[in-house]
Amino acid sequence: MPARRRTGPNSSIPHHFLVISSQLLFFISALGAVNGIFLACYQFSRRSHRLTNSLLGALLLAIGFRTAKSTFYYFNPAIAVEILQAGISACLLIGPLSYLYVHCHLADLAQRAVGKHWRTHLLLALCAIGIGIVFPYSRYPHVWHYSIRSIHVYWLFYLLLAGKQLWQARALLLGADGRISRQNYLVLSVYASSFLILVAYATTQFTSYIVGAISFTVSIHAGILIFALQNDARVETAKKEKYQNRQLADEDSRALLDSLDRAMSEQRLYLNPNLSLPLLAKKIGYLQTTVSRAINEKLDKSFNLYINEFRIQHARQLLTDESHLTMELVAERSGFNSSSTFFAAFKKIAGQTPASYRTASAAQHASSSPDRQLGIPS
Repeated sequence: MPARRRTGPNSSIPHHFLVISSQLLFFISALGAVNGIFLACYQFSRRSHRLTNSLLGALLLAIGFRTAKSTFYYFNPAIAVEILQAGISACLLIGPLSYLYVHCHLADLAQRAVGKHWRTHLLLALCAIGIGIVFPYSRYPHVWHYSIRSIHVYWLFYLLLAGKQLWQARALLLGADGRISRQNYLVLSVYASSFLILVAYATTQFTSYIVGAISFTVSIHAGILIFALQNDARVETAKKEKYQNRQLADEDSRALLDSLDRAMSEQRLYLNPNLSLPLLAKKIGYLQTTVSRAINEKLDKSFNLYINEFRIQHARQLLTDESHLTMELVAERSGFNSSSTFFAAFKKIAGQTPASYRTASAAQHASSSPDRQLGIPS
């Protein structure tokens, strides 16, 4: 344990600390530990980048447990020595886990394999914890008192390794626009928090034993706040970009629809019974997905309905002007592959059958023609 230990919440506090009630101090100290454990469970449940998130979850769990031990020991010095030993042992994992989280995060950014050597770092820490079980704190307190400094050095060693990797990958951490992404802010804040907590625990003889717990609470909530603000900024930027893209899409869609109208009216592409969406897109020089989206979203029609409307309009003209044509010929000359498809499309678009349309059209034409001149009888 630290060389100089506080005996309770009523112990003297250095002058640069504000005097606050012990209940509030306990709440602030314990809040970081509780939130750290909840965040650890969340990280374990995430599916993307499973190893990286699991290492972050394990790190938060180790720090949360170490902070919880510090909080309860500060307010209850008579706490069981087994809990003290477990809290100190957790420090053996914080350093390696901090390094491994940074290492795996950078590997994800570079899209390279992490490898299997990461297990070695955890194995060393677990072996040290196993030795501690063989030589428990209750029987060898003086050994544990001397080992705390070594644990802090061990922690610092891994933080220096992680810092070296972050420095070497500084170009990778910055995006194309020179800004740090949300996920990279997270790894930097986790690294800084681990460093801050180490400093707080290593300097308890000059400050207070509870400073480590408070440091974790402050750092974890500062990290969450930065992460949330970055998310809000990202969402706002995405909304603006989406609006700008939508405006651009509207202009593109109008030009595309004009090209479609010209192709239909001038080239009469709809008369090709084998006309397809890819062929139409190729004819007017647009991507297939772009043409499909413009027809669907701007005209609120499917591709087949859009083409069939032109074909039915052409069929109406044939039914009116060329009454000698059979229905099969009208269907064929209008771009339909079969009479059944023609009849179904005509009924859907015109609201009546081709035969009834021809009859009604002929009757209307007859009624609108000028009166016949009466012949002079011979």
